[in-house]
Amino acid sequence: MKIKYSEIFYSIQGEGRWVGTPSVFIRLFGCNFECRGFGQGRDKSKWVPKEQMPHVIDPNRLSYKSYEDLPVPTIGCDTSATWSHLYKHIATNEESSVVAKKAVDMTAYKAWGNTHLILTGGEPMLWQRAIPDLLSQKEFDTLSYMTIETNATQKLKPEFKDYLIKRNVHITWSCSPKLSISGEDWKDAIKPDVVQDYASIPNSDLYLKFVVQDNEDIKEVKTAHGVLGNFPVYLMPVGGTVEGLELTEKQVAEMALKYGYKFSPRLHVNLFGNAWGT
Repeated sequence: MKIKYSEIFYSIQGEGRWVGTPSVFIRLFGCNFECRGFGQGRDKSKWVPKEQMPHVIDPNRLSYKSYEDLPVPTIGCDTSATWSHLYKHIATNEESSVVAKKAVDMTAYKAWGNTHLILTGGEPMLWQRAIPDLLSQKEFDTLSYMTIETNATQKLKPEFKDYLIKRNVHITWSCSPKLSISGEDWKDAIKPDVVQDYASIPNSDLYLKFVVQDNEDIKEVKTAHGVLGNFPVYLMPVGGTVEGLELTEKQVAEMALKYGYKFSPRLHVNLFGNAWGT
């Protein structure tokens, strides 16, 4: 079975529970959200219109040959090219066996050991039909740790749920429900039944990771936390560039201390500038 992805790379995990862990990332193509609001402030009347977002009007768009050629987005979703149809020409559509070989060959010793597999996106849970075929390849036989980075809106399909229950791998659900600063509607973004279903998978753990800007987001965080369930909460600052992160990082860390939440850095931004492939 073929699976469509934007990039596969080996780096350290920069967010959430497993920060600093050597990991292979498979960034799957497609998403059900756009998150246009990130980096645009709270006054929606001043937001850049959808049709004028940087990834839409980029004059070099058709000349890019790979994701590493792309500029780092400064507003909106920082991985918009992993779901926008305007960039599907540089996405890769390959058989699971090829993807699996590429993934394991990127690890330090061409073996998983303590290296984690990260399924990210876009929204990886759109690929529930293809993921079991991918993970059934022999290259993943010794995989012990997997994280699924998701916006937690996609219901578990029965076949995928059965597969995860039977699969001998520890799963971390890194759930990042979107708050109003993302531009997504609450009714579409906050799905308690979905989160609870993810958490029901044996040999798994789940945490909530909210991208926040300042203290005005705390009320939403508390409400969402109460609705979604008593899971660990991480506050992560908005900012897809080093310059943008400098404006929010310290304030969000202080918020985490004040309200007793965990703080998630964006270490890949600090170290690598959020460049593609990091």
